[in-house]
This record gives sequence, structure tokens and C-alpha cells, in this order.
Amino acid sequence: MTDTEIKYLLNDIALNNSRASFKRLYQFYYSQLFWFAKSIVKTEEAAEEIVDDVFLNLWMQRTRLTEINNLANYCYMSVKNKSLTLISKPHLNQVSIEDVDVEITDQAATGEDKLICADTVKAINHSLNKLSGQCKIVFKLVKEDGLKYREVAELLDLSVKTVEYHMGNALKQVAWGIADFQKNKAAEPGKIFK
Repeated sequence: MTDTEIKYLLNDIALNNSRASFKRLYQFYYSQLFWFAKSIVKTEEAAEEIVDDVFLNLWMQRTRLTEINNLANYCYMSVKNKSLTLISKPHLNQVSIEDVDVEITDQAATGEDKLICADTVKAINHSLNKLSGQCKIVFKLVKEDGLKYREVAELLDLSVKTVEYHMGNALKQVAWGIADFQKNKAAEPGKIFK
């Protein structure tokens, strides 16, 4: 969804109380925000509740939606703040970032493309699973969720240089993983990893 489409939907919600436009935004952002909340609070129920609360707040303040310049950043910050508030309560334990799963999928690929690329995707995922938790989160937010380095830095309370560092490490790890995979595939066609 383009920025223009998002602005149109925000205006439609703010001016016309359009439930259909709100539903489109909800469906577009829900899974990304849910993953992000779950990476912090570690339970699906809490993540669902947090994301639903963020969207409920958006609906309740719908007349002011036109004031939001970057909806994605606004939603991520809201989810982050609600998640941190929740885990700071005594009844929940601190979250370990090490449990974050990263999955790369190609939504536009045909069946044949998926068969051709399946081993490469396995190699990439294998490489990404070797990354530190913070590096995984940075990689997912930049590459899969499309956030800018500056937005990721603000969201995770990091410097832009730290985000650049994590992205550099992630991309090197992926490159080495693919090279290692290709070398192993040429040497042993039936075996994927060492």
C-alpha cells in the first residue's frame, strides 16, 4: 500500500467515519504489528491485545488521523510503548529477544519459482537464525517491514549507526550463508548444510 493510499484512507476515516477504510488499514498493518509486539511480550494473547488496543485508540481518535504524518511509525511506536508498559508490570517476566523468528517469504512467486528458490530460502533463513536477537529484529524491520534506518533507530532506541552496523552484519551473514550453501550444493547435491 502506497503512502498516497494510506493518506486517502486516513482522510476517509477522519472525515467520513469509514469503517471499510479502517478495516483495510487494520488488515494491512495487523500482522507486522502483531509480530513486533510478540517479539517484545512473547505471548500471542498479549500481542493481540496490544495491537487491538492501538487500533481501538486510532478509531477513538479518528477525527485527528489526518495529523499523523507517518502511520507506520506511529503504530510501531504505539505498539512498542504499550508492550514495554505491559512487560514492566510485575506479573510478566522480562523478554528475551533471542526467541525472535525471522521468516522470508516471497508473496509474488509462482509455484515453479518457489520450487527453484526453496533451497536458497532455507540457506538464507539458516543464516538469519545465526544472528543475534537485536540484529534479527533490525533486519526484519528494515527488509521485511520496510522501515527506514532512522525509524528503526527511533523505535528500538538505537543510534542510526548501530542500525547500520546490524544491517551490515546481517547482510554479510546472509551472503556467507548463500556462498556456503552454493559451495556445499556443488560438492554434495543431496545435502544442504554442513
